[in-house]
Amino acid sequence: MLTKIGIILLFAYGALGLSSFIGNTKRAELFELTDNEVAKFRIKLPEEEFAIIKEEGSKGIDKSKFNSLRLSDDNQDINKYLSEVIKLLTADLFKTKNATMTVEINGTTKSYKKITFGLGGGSSRNYAKQGYNIKIRGNKNLYGRTQFKLRPDSREATYLRSKLDFHLFLLIYATLYINDEYMGFYVLLDSIKLRWIEAVYDDPDSTSLYECKSTSNQLTVESSSEGCVNANDEVTDNTEWIEFLTTLDNAKSPEDIEDIFDIDLFLNEIAFEFLSGSWDHYLYFGHNYDVYKPKNDKWKILYNDFDAELGQEVVYIERAFQNANKNRDYYSYSFEDFAARKTHLLDILIFQNTTRFDNILKNFVTNAFNPTILFPHIDELKEFIRPYVELDKTPDENGKYPGRLNEKSGDYTFAQWEANCEFTTIDSTELGNAYGLKYWILQKYRYVCKAYNMDCDPVYMDENYQYTIDKSIESQAFLIPWEERNKNTITTQQPPEQQQPEPTTTVVVVSPQPTESIITPEVPQYNCWAELIGYPCCPSHNKIVYSHDENGDWGYDYKTNQWCGITPFVAPTEEECWSEIYGYSCCKGCIIYESDENGKWGYKNGKWCGIPSYCPV
Repeated sequence: MLTKIGIILLFAYGALGLSSFIGNTKRAELFELTDNEVAKFRIKLPEEEFAIIKEEGSKGIDKSKFNSLRLSDDNQDINKYLSEVIKLLTADLFKTKNATMTVEINGTTKSYKKITFGLGGGSSRNYAKQGYNIKIRGNKNLYGRTQFKLRPDSREATYLRSKLDFHLFLLIYATLYINDEYMGFYVLLDSIKLRWIEAVYDDPDSTSLYECKSTSNQLTVESSSEGCVNANDEVTDNTEWIEFLTTLDNAKSPEDIEDIFDIDLFLNEIAFEFLSGSWDHYLYFGHNYDVYKPKNDKWKILYNDFDAELGQEVVYIERAFQNANKNRDYYSYSFEDFAARKTHLLDILIFQNTTRFDNILKNFVTNAFNPTILFPHIDELKEFIRPYVELDKTPDENGKYPGRLNEKSGDYTFAQWEANCEFTTIDSTELGNAYGLKYWILQKYRYVCKAYNMDCDPVYMDENYQYTIDKSIESQAFLIPWEERNKNTITTQQPPEQQQPEPTTTVVVVSPQPTESIITPEVPQYNCWAELIGYPCCPSHNKIVYSHDENGDWGYDYKTNQWCGITPFVAPTEEECWSEIYGYSCCKGCIIYESDENGKWGYKNGKWCGIPSYCPV
């Protein structure tokens, strides 16, 4: 049945026009062999290097590396900030060339003596279960592929979102053993690298593959001439790339770029983002894609990384752009509302005349993104992976789960997996919540069918269509107004009116009066960083993280209906008060009311005070 449904989806994939992504070639043999099979990867490496992997993996993300990356008045673009974060996340990951590997698929075992193996992933490194990268050396390959990304898909609960993203040829399921230790259930992603380009497009050592990993890449000269990097290290002349971006910048209509850019492929990917609620590709963060020009063909956009789709943490569209839209039923956003970050390409290819995009979107819904096709596929995939998920969620006699190297972030339960594959929205371990997989598909399908006056399946358009919600684990996070969730607004609040001083620019020049004594305060005792800005700490049993900012991890106390802090306060070493030279004591808290060229200022007991340097602001 899995093969049959896979064929249906591949047919739909071709009907969408996305087959141009892989040219006229069929799927690699590796992916054909694993439609009904979970591959078994066995890695052997020196025990001392396995110990290093465990040690490095147990550290998660070292957040101290980000201390120098705070947003400032001259760096308000959160995406530039995130680009620097991504660079830090992927730097200096441990890898070794001392590994060997065997892979078992359909009863056949392949052996490899030269393997590069190491930790992989970016933000996913903070999860308990780590990701890994594999590269086969020595002119060997695994059914046509040489580089792979084994990912735990820990961001989301179902293990299905990446598989249902309509880029079917890029992913298989696998189990991993390192030195005979079972590390758990993984998804294996094909890596779009130079060897992939050679295998798919017969273009060895291509000079025209650009990787857009950092954020804010809008395919303009300003954002992407350096933001997207040539995958071939030997390429030093990017003239062809700059000329392409310049042509995009200067285009006034689709006709101006039709002969150099695969517009239909781009529009199909944008339709995919809209339908799946994706915030981690072009429309929002502007990354996780490559751009490639095959020989004698047009430039093509190639997406990668698909764990934040189909209703997973869609709240990021608010967090990233301080979205003023109060509607938190994200599936009911129009395309114009969803594509909040307007770009030149969107303007000339969609907003000037929506007809072409509208037709592609409707075709996508008719041929692929609809419950008639997807619900049976979800059911089959769910039962196929059930025993592997159950094993992955079962602790050993010591209470340890397979492959979990750290406790930096939470993990989903088997019950959450069961429910989130269906219609139940659950709390995310990262931020906000994850819509039930089928619930998101159903609601988005209904919205598009109505908004575009489509003739859709009456079974699923019926508002009385029955489905089950598991109330015992259903998330309540979506009920929290964003203005309450966004703690950054506290930095703009004004002092109480009765205490507010006269507006003045003399904050930094007034000398202290003789009667005023300057007191350098002792570092106050707090239980969590949130207390420094006026929020309580979460109860000890409340450890679900809904958000993270410069003040640490945040939970939500449903008994008091307010945000609460999770990250413990660590008392800094005592230091001098910087504001004393201006005649002002330092504050005992971290609430900011004013900033100027001298620093950040608070207000206490009718007097200005300097924000201590230990405050995380």
